[in-house]
Amino acid sequence: MKNRLHFNRGPGLKSPGQPGQDLLTEGVLDANVETTPEGDVRVALWREWRAMLDDLRSVGPVWTMVRNGHSVLAVQDPYPELIYAADQQSAGMCNGERSLTYYFPAWHQAVAFDANCCCGRIHGLEIENRKGDAFHRICLTKGSNLGTFAEWVQMHQANGMETEAVATDETPLLPLFSTALTPGTLQFPPELLRTVLITAAHREIQMIARVSNEGMSQTARIEVLKASEAHGWLALSGNQGSLYVTSEPTGTLLLEPGTIEGESLWRLSLVGQDRHRLLRLQAGTDSREAWNQLIREIVLCTLGQEL
Repeated sequence: MKNRLHFNRGPGLKSPGQPGQDLLTEGVLDANVETTPEGDVRVALWREWRAMLDDLRSVGPVWTMVRNGHSVLAVQDPYPELIYAADQQSAGMCNGERSLTYYFPAWHQAVAFDANCCCGRIHGLEIENRKGDAFHRICLTKGSNLGTFAEWVQMHQANGMETEAVATDETPLLPLFSTALTPGTLQFPPELLRTVLITAAHREIQMIARVSNEGMSQTARIEVLKASEAHGWLALSGNQGSLYVTSEPTGTLLLEPGTIEGESLWRLSLVGQDRHRLLRLQAGTDSREAWNQLIREIVLCTLGQEL
């Protein structure tokens, strides 16, 4: 597994205080259990995505996390009820400023885990792509029912009859990965993203963040209560959601014009080498004027022009 540190630094991810290693493996086939030298426990799960996700709602509130190489977005709420496409290749939900979209052809395997991190033991599951990278994680919270989660693991463990995942290097990307540029778009060096985020946090500007990868996309409002920087990551933490962005992003920063409810609103997107939008930021409903003012100042200082 490559660099799981990105997922282990979120706030409030500690599970209930009772030991989970034995509980998590009760009733699980030995062949499905892996114990690492660090004492982490991993349980291989069956690739029945719809049944697995639908049953998660019984566990209680969880942290739903999406990551790519530049950013992580974590949201705490009860796991949502998903709407599935007729071909079962995708699923999602949308509730105002909160949305979640899954694209299952990019999903390769799933494991449940009981692991150590900086805030104690954490429990949950993670989804890996065909390269072995964990792009999606769901972690229990203090309000989750660990016993119910253990029953969920037993129910959805691998059964030895799984068909090989069909994802290949030719698997298409999530359709939300738009590459088209909006007329009037301005381009900036990616390091400017850090300045925008720190300034927005200082001014208490609510932001709507969307983080995407090849298998999913998640959108949520971030009301920043604390901003910190450590180990090469900038963390914007709130009560129900947190955004983590690498301190040294690569690619291109795009500033795209748009409108919402008749109001002019600028969107800021971090675009990778392949032109796919990995992170998109815009103002929350109550912060549109303050956000647009920040954007005007950034453009004036950087390009010497007024919007």
